Amino acid sequence: MLRLAVFDLDGTLKQARDPYVYLHRRLGTLEAAEAFTEQGLSGAIDYEEWLRLDVGLWIGTPKVVVEGHLRENPYLPGARETVAALRRRGVHVAIVSSGLLLQAEMVAADLGADLIVANKIFFSRNGAEPVVTGDVQANVPFDGKGQIMERLQAQLGVAPAECIAVGDSTGDIDLFRRAAVGIAVNPSSPRVAAAAHIVLPEADLTSLLDQLHAIAPRLWPWSGSGEAP
Repeated sequence: MLRLAVFDLDGTLKQARDPYVYLHRRLGTLEAAEAFTEQGLSGAIDYEEWLRLDVGLWIGTPKVVVEGHLRENPYLPGARETVAALRRRGVHVAIVSSGLLLQAEMVAADLGADLIVANKIFFSRNGAEPVVTGDVQANVPFDGKGQIMERLQAQLGVAPAECIAVGDSTGDIDLFRRAAVGIAVNPSSPRVAAAAHIVLPEADLTSLLDQLHAIAPRLWPWSGSGEAP
């Protein structure tokens, strides 16, 4: 039986595929970020330095402004219903994201996820309103999700055969490898689709649990609604 469902966040539960690009566009810093984007993509700078450079462009931005933009990033269709059905059946729901812990915390509060691991940006506590300081803590590099999933499995005493993993990008392939069923949502490349057991071609989670039931009825014996088929 399914005991743990691990979700990527950006492009998987929330519609914006890259939260940093999304915020840069909203905050008017995208052009400045392009100066170091190629260095990050090529590995010329490490992930934490790339994160620090991104967040450095937002220094002084009020936390409430960042939260407001993140809140306006819509959920994928079916995201709420899918997580609710999993939780009704006692499945642990984890979010593992190389995006922002702030957004992951907001989503976990909305949907009821048990566990979240993501990258932290810090806010000052001086004055009436917290603002971005530019300090960061890189908890999830783009290629580091597999080891985090192993830690969660050990923490919960859950075997890979009792897990599903849901993601959209090459950074999620290591999640798929550590789960009984990997599910690619609107995959970002053919490589991501090829690594998954289920491919949802659109950014829509509505059919996820029905498809899981179809290919692994022992793992998930119920229809998408969580009721007996």
